[in-house]
Amino acid sequence: MKKEEGVVRSVTNGKALVEVNYISSEECARCGVCVSAGDTSRLVDVESVPGLEAGDRVILKIDSPSIYKGLTLIFFLPIVSFIVGCIVAAKVDFILPEANNARMGLTGLFFFLVSIGSAILYDRVARKKLLPPEIVSVENKELGITEGEYVEGY
Repeated sequence: MKKEEGVVRSVTNGKALVEVNYISSEECARCGVCVSAGDTSRLVDVESVPGLEAGDRVILKIDSPSIYKGLTLIFFLPIVSFIVGCIVAAKVDFILPEANNARMGLTGLFFFLVSIGSAILYDRVARKKLLPPEIVSVENKELGITEGEYVEGY
């Protein structure tokens, strides 16, 4: 869970549109891994809380997936799957009996592709389980008042 600060742009029908600014560091901009390296803003749709108005500053609690799970699924699992596929192919010699290297390479590639497909499916399921962003606290721009921590579900 990470907390982000944003500004309410509009409130309609119990939903608030909040603009969240992401400010990246120099290291982040040099890395180039993220598509949005640099300072960016994003609009987030959240459930409104009583008394929320356009222009209020809010702090949002945003659920984020584990980086370690992602690294494991993207890097570790495919490599291990390829190696396991090669070992399985070395033990099975009724498929392409005279081409051992080709059998190991093709079976390793098959296991590798199955692990990538499994990682994609897991990612889709995990994204659906993420909790929606939630307002934690509000600061009214006119009054300068900060309302206390909101309880889960009010």
